[in-house]
Formats: sequence, C-alpha cells, structure tokens
Amino acid sequence: MEQSSYEFELERIKALIKEIGARRVGLQLPEGLKTVALALSAEIAKETRVDVILSGNSCYGACDIDEKLEGMVDLLFHFGHTENPFRKGVYKIQEKVVFIELRSTVNIKPVVESAIAEIKGDCVGLVATVQHVHALEEAKIMLARAGKQAVIGKSNNLKYEGQVLGCDFFTAKVPCDEIVFIGSGSFHPVGIALYAGKRVIAADPFTMQISVFEPDELRKKRYIVIGRALDAKSFGILISMKSGQFKLNEAIALQKRAVAKGLEAFLISLEEINEERLLGFKVDAFVNTACPRLAEDFIHFKKPVLSINEFEVVLGERTWEDIFVLQ
Repeated sequence: MEQSSYEFELERIKALIKEIGARRVGLQLPEGLKTVALALSAEIAKETRVDVILSGNSCYGACDIDEKLEGMVDLLFHFGHTENPFRKGVYKIQEKVVFIELRSTVNIKPVVESAIAEIKGDCVGLVATVQHVHALEEAKIMLARAGKQAVIGKSNNLKYEGQVLGCDFFTAKVPCDEIVFIGSGSFHPVGIALYAGKRVIAADPFTMQISVFEPDELRKKRYIVIGRALDAKSFGILISMKSGQFKLNEAIALQKRAVAKGLEAFLISLEEINEERLLGFKVDAFVNTACPRLAEDFIHFKKPVLSINEFEVVLGERTWEDIFVLQ
C-alpha cells in the first residue's frame, strides 16, 4: 500500500490470519476510507493467500458491524473504531471480529497551535476520536505552555481517557470553560456542543481547519424541530435493525406511552434510515430509537424526526431544559 496517514496494523492482521489458519476474511471500513479498500484487500490477499471480501455496506461506528459478512468469514477486520461497549453483554460478540483502531500518524502540533488562538477561557476540556487519543497528552503540554489548563476526562464505557463517540461524550463532562476536540468532521463536535452545552473548538489535523461550534445555535435548531412535532397526532417509531442500535423494547414502551396520551404510534423497522424509505408512511412525525444523534442528521426531512428525549418533551414527560443529557 501507498504511504498512509493511518496505522493499518498490517503485520498484526497477517499474524492473526496465520495464527488461526483463516481461509476467508472480511474487511469493513468507514465511508471515508473505502478509497484504500482495494489496495488493502490486494495486499492482504497477496501476503496471506486468503480470500478477502470487502463490505460495501455502511460503517458508521462500532455499533454497525456487518453481521452478514461476519457470518461468512473466519475473521472480520473492522477498521476505525474501538469495540462497542454497548454491544458487550447484550449482543453476542463473535471472537472473529477484530477492531483495528487506525491510529493517525499525522502531527497534531500545527493544528493545536491554531486552536489555541481561538480559546477564550483559561481551562479547556480536551477530547478526541480514537485516531488521535494517543496525542492528547502532547496537546495538553502545548496548552499548558500557552497558559491554558487542559483536562482530559475519564470514561465510563470507552477504552481511552478523552475518547468520544458520536453517542458518548462522557469524557467532555469536566469542569472547564470550553472544549477542544481533535479529529475530523462535524459529527462529534456538534454532539459535544449540544450535550455538554459548551463552546467547542474543533481542530482537524488532516485539513488544518479550525471550526467553532456554539451550543445555543445548535440547540435552537432542535427546539424548532420539537416545536413542529407538538401538534402531531401520529408518530412512526423507528427501530434500527443494526444490532448495536437495536432497541425493540424501548420502541414498544414508547409506543404504549404515546397511545396512553391519545396519540397514534406505529413501529417501523429499517436497516437504513433515510427519508426515501419513510415517504410512504402517512404519519405526522417520526421518533428515532437508533443512534440518538441521527435525529440531527434528519433535520432536513419534511417531517420532524425526534430523538427519544425530544419525544418525551412532546409527551409531557421531560422538560425542555432536560433534553440534552450528557452521555
């Protein structure tokens, strides 16, 4: 493979294949890394002489294991995430799934220097995706030299201190003025700003881009969606069929609570939640029981899509001030 910005752990992969005598392996990569999938597959096949099958399905997190492919292979290498703690003890974990964390080899110093210029307070919480958690201590030292105190929070469920997922921001629950996030994209910093209620400075080591996310502006967008659903009389309660997001009992309980309030509520199961698949259902609004963050991605839908917490506001069971509970 060509020089990459990530550690693909090819030697470990080859050793594991040899160790168990695997004859067929699967590779599952996040959307942004599928451009290297063919080269990765070719190298593994050439070095180990195994059949390699690439997953072409979505890969949004450790909660999104391609279980059909898992059942076809001796080993499934899942790239870009740590093992999903919410799957453990609830869903059967096959030992054949191996998580390759894809640690970044990019120097974080230049982008952290740029982020320091955006910090307004004296104390910041420091968080990152798994690709950059190993660099948090280095960033903490840089911030200290700039006169800023940095706090790296401990996690209840995740593997590393300071690590965040799209649905778990507990490490951002630290006493600080604002949060510095090291990683790519807006998905994580938007969630941190919403649920921590603090200004987030996102520093992307790959693009050198600095973005700032203000919680009040983001929360207003969600309040508008909830407001649109207050007069709804019928709801479709969405159940994700992905094992790491499958919440059938919660969905059934929500349906019963909605009916008790005089509303119509229907259970709808989907592999992939998108507007096209929902168009045929003649309800006024939807409730998402899968990843709690998906409701934010669906803000452009014609009909409101609420998270469970937001739906509880509509039911009169939760206050507006208590929507964003830090997870």
